[in-house]
Amino acid sequence: MTIRCYIPTTLNALRSGLPGARAVAPDERGRSLRGEELETVEFDAMCIAAALAASSALDRVIGGASSGESVAGSDGDAASSGGDAASSGGDAAGPVGDGAGVGDGAGVGDGSGGARVVVAYDAPESCPRETLTEGFDLIGLVHVDMSAVASFHLDEDAVWNDAVRLALESGAEAAEDRLGESDLLWYDATELPSLLDERG
Repeated sequence: MTIRCYIPTTLNALRSGLPGARAVAPDERGRSLRGEELETVEFDAMCIAAALAASSALDRVIGGASSGESVAGSDGDAASSGGDAASSGGDAAGPVGDGAGVGDGAGVGDGSGGARVVVAYDAPESCPRETLTEGFDLIGLVHVDMSAVASFHLDEDAVWNDAVRLALESGAEAAEDRLGESDLLWYDATELPSLLDERG
């Protein structure tokens, strides 16, 4: 048995193959739901992961700019940004939907590698987990098997660039509001090599 979960991360981390990560999933009660109710809680888990990814990536944008470092070159465990972003849920993450399109850098650094990504992943049921926020667990992934990835979800290029500009000019809250106004774009797992090449 597997647990459908959502990994908040960046393009840079994906290039490294996600040697380890943490992911958001509905808790045991949520996973027992069926039909539209299950779809709803899984959507909410994706939104929380998107909020965590945004918070972590934008913090690196602001921190990288203030220290003069390349933002695109930084990555890390987005889930470690904790419960504040998770508690904002779908509002911070915005709606998640289908689409196509990729972008260039965020106006800082040397590419779009620091852009947030949410990875839909089928984790083994034996993975350790702890409560993240009411109704949702944080799952520890010692190793991410890329063959168990279902899809990737990214911001449209113009949206991410706007968010970075706002983060630098007005702070993370304004940037997160911008991200919340648009959908994440959906990519099948098989599209990862071309996606990384296109957004290199």
